[in-house]
Amino acid sequence: MLRVLPMLAYLALVVYALVDVVQSDEEDGGGIQKGFWILIILLLPFAGSIAWLVVSRRARAHRRPAPRTGYPAGPVPPAQYPGRRRTWETDDSASADPDDDAEMRWLLEQARLKREREQAAGSAHPPAQDDERGAAG
Repeated sequence: MLRVLPMLAYLALVVYALVDVVQSDEEDGGGIQKGFWILIILLLPFAGSIAWLVVSRRARAHRRPAPRTGYPAGPVPPAQYPGRRRTWETDDSASADPDDDAEMRWLLEQARLKREREQAAGSAHPPAQDDERGAAG
């Protein structure tokens, strides 16, 4: 069993290198065409496989952009949001009349509708009077 394990590792290295050559881009070969790399790996299996792994990793590392860490390069500037103002807050150009403001009219209308609903709910269920207290009093 111990004699088979190094042979399997050697075979796996060669097969991995051959598959990697076939699937790689032309730029990964370090200036050597894929066909020559396949010949090198088949004629010198151990040295060719190791050479391919070193050359292709180096070529891929040079082509690959630097990994993004997710952090900005410098301090984050404060957010620049436009200041929110309520339309009923007056400034020099705004009118002080609430009837000119659409939001204020809407708020007043909502308050009026709420009062009407409360009055309608109150009139639909008049408060129950206790007959005993009314007769005793």
